[in-house]
Amino acid sequence: MKKKLILKKHFLLLMLITMFNFAFAQSETEVFRLQIGLGVNSPLGADIAPQFDAKIVNIPSVQFGLRYMFKRNLGAKLDIHYNRFSSTGTDRAFKLNYTRVNLEGVYNVSDKLKFLSTRSRIMVHLGPGLSMSKPLGIYSANSATFLNLNAGVAYEFALSKRLSLFSDLNYTHSFASENAYDVLIDGYSFNGAIIQVSVGISVALSGCKYCE
Repeated sequence: MKKKLILKKHFLLLMLITMFNFAFAQSETEVFRLQIGLGVNSPLGADIAPQFDAKIVNIPSVQFGLRYMFKRNLGAKLDIHYNRFSSTGTDRAFKLNYTRVNLEGVYNVSDKLKFLSTRSRIMVHLGPGLSMSKPLGIYSANSATFLNLNAGVAYEFALSKRLSLFSDLNYTHSFASENAYDVLIDGYSFNGAIIQVSVGISVALSGCKYCE
């Protein structure tokens, strides 16, 4: 009986060691990266009526991303962007918050660009998502939620194996209905496309097999 208990203990210990080693090995090959950035945005089609004219360049554009690389050149990314833009101030004043959430495929094209340094890489990303626009003040009832498709290209420069600087250019195309609201009757809202540019830091959270 004692021998059976000892064998069971040794077996359980062996299983725990094996599981630990497997998990550690997995963490070395599964690379998660956290991205945080700050930048500017430019709404397209925001001047849908003369009295509602948005600025061409607006601040802020805040980016939060979580990226997972399946392979060195292929991965996926959860991309969250918060933006605010406002009127030019020439007529009716307004401000609007625009948030998008996208799940995107990521491809590292660095190997095809031989002129890049070993510390640099370029990532392209594309994927569908959901946009939420919410005017502030007297037009707050004109909120809109609609589908989008985001495409972007990011340049990253490695400061170390885990820390990188990055810049990211994004274009978000809207699939909203053009007749969602009447600006002359309902006031200001937004359901168009938008361009976002941000710079920030990228931090490896697990594993560094594919770190630059």
